[in-house]
Amino acid sequence: MKLKYISKIALTTALISVLSSCDLTDLDINQSPNSPTVASAKLLLPTAEYAAINAVTAVNDNAMGFAGLLSSADNFDLNNQSYNGTWNAFYRNMSNVEAIINSSANSPHYLGVAQALKAFATGNFVDTFGDCPYSEAWKGNAETAITTPKFDKDSDIYEALIKLCDEAVVNLSKVTADPLAASADFMYGGSAAKWIKFAKSVKIRLLLNSRKGRATGNADLNAAIAAGGYITAPADDFTFNFSSASSPEGRHPWFQSAYLADNGFAYPAHQLMEEMIFNKDPRLDFYFYRQTNTILDPSNPTDRGTIPYGGTYLVRKPAFLAKWKTVFGSDPSADDLKYIAGFFGRDRGDNTGVPQDGALRTAPGCYPAGGLYGGRTVTPRALTGGRGSGNGIWPLITSNNMKYYQIEAILDGGGSGDARAIFEAAIKEHIARVAALGTKVDAANSVAPSATAISDYVAAQLKLYDAAPTNSAKLNVVLKQVWFSSWGQGMEIWNAMRRTGFPSQVNNPIIKPPRQYALRLPYTSQEGSLNPNATAKLTEVIFDRDPVFWDKVKLKWEF
Repeated sequence: MKLKYISKIALTTALISVLSSCDLTDLDINQSPNSPTVASAKLLLPTAEYAAINAVTAVNDNAMGFAGLLSSADNFDLNNQSYNGTWNAFYRNMSNVEAIINSSANSPHYLGVAQALKAFATGNFVDTFGDCPYSEAWKGNAETAITTPKFDKDSDIYEALIKLCDEAVVNLSKVTADPLAASADFMYGGSAAKWIKFAKSVKIRLLLNSRKGRATGNADLNAAIAAGGYITAPADDFTFNFSSASSPEGRHPWFQSAYLADNGFAYPAHQLMEEMIFNKDPRLDFYFYRQTNTILDPSNPTDRGTIPYGGTYLVRKPAFLAKWKTVFGSDPSADDLKYIAGFFGRDRGDNTGVPQDGALRTAPGCYPAGGLYGGRTVTPRALTGGRGSGNGIWPLITSNNMKYYQIEAILDGGGSGDARAIFEAAIKEHIARVAALGTKVDAANSVAPSATAISDYVAAQLKLYDAAPTNSAKLNVVLKQVWFSSWGQGMEIWNAMRRTGFPSQVNNPIIKPPRQYALRLPYTSQEGSLNPNATAKLTEVIFDRDPVFWDKVKLKWEF
């Protein structure tokens, strides 16, 4: 299966897109096109925010594939050409952030925002590639130009980014005659207080990822959490909101992929859908839109070529149907079978050919794509252009994420606090977040989950938590819930799996992949051709053998 790169994030104003390929003729990743002498921080801020958002979501779909949530790159057949566009776009687009840093000595709030954005986006980039140009990057137009920047150690970059977060907080806390303009800041509307919370949250994220790779990792993490001041409520979330506008295109990239054509979106993982069905997860109908209630017939040659590989078609999978009886008390009825038929995905690692199944494949629903509600009250039908709104979200750093960071620090890092109570709050908050978006973007069809459905689900998750005999086992339960909550936040769960080895209950690929688990992304051939400092990285670093500095788990397949 070909890699499915993230769709371009189409925005309603100036567009900074993450490309899956780009021409070298217009690329100079080390020169800023925005000289501080001609562009003020206020004018640059929107493009800087777009750049950071695109950088953080660039490999979201692939990361979800690595984690077993989606079929994007889930066979791990990666090479040095796979991420040329991702690498190039990061350095090109982040030059806008660097330009603000270089021009804002007298505008501390703009400087603080740019520092926080740089820490967030660059930390994410290090999580994906490891060592990369940092200290000499974006200096192509410096007095002494550097066009072939050296590669800094990933651990050294992390240390610099942690300090950068502290500097951002200091600058954002200053009294200034040049405060943030609400019109220029589409993320937080000019609120320095919210940017401070964001900067502190980014620092905690960096400390969480690196806690096993730094001598004082857990102590520093727990101190940052104890100091407070980070994102604790949805009102302060760092979330990008798409619009429903089609000209210029402003809808969610998942929506564009699934709803504006013959559902070109990747296959959702059968395991995710199956477990959400049997767990009676209140988010299920908001995550997925079922296009069909037709049950394919394996005796029909056409249907047989369309049915998912290896006996994994849920509506005809004996183990699934037997579990249905166990969970719901009876064999599935005719109506139940039609309902199940709409959950048409693939097992992890199924890299068989892609048939003409766009009108059957489960599509992304209300959350986070801004698509359609997929509950049993809705009669499924194939997607065609014009249905749905597309005004979904990218959840980037949320209060929900911060709760899970805190739980991990308690259970595995010696932190203080009531992990169980925080776990309960985190589950409820995420369900509320999903339902709120769903009932907004498809108000005509969506049905909010009942209080009973929510309380029963939360109680079942807490029962699993209570039954876990050790803190490590409890963390496994918690991170399985993070797995369910990471629909649209692939980097969060990919990082968690590399950081902890949990959740351990994610299925192995159904077909043995050509490579081991992706511990990082492979370095890019175009960087190797432009920068001699990259040559050794391409030849000596192997993406499924050599982890980033903070990954002490080094996940591998067991076949």
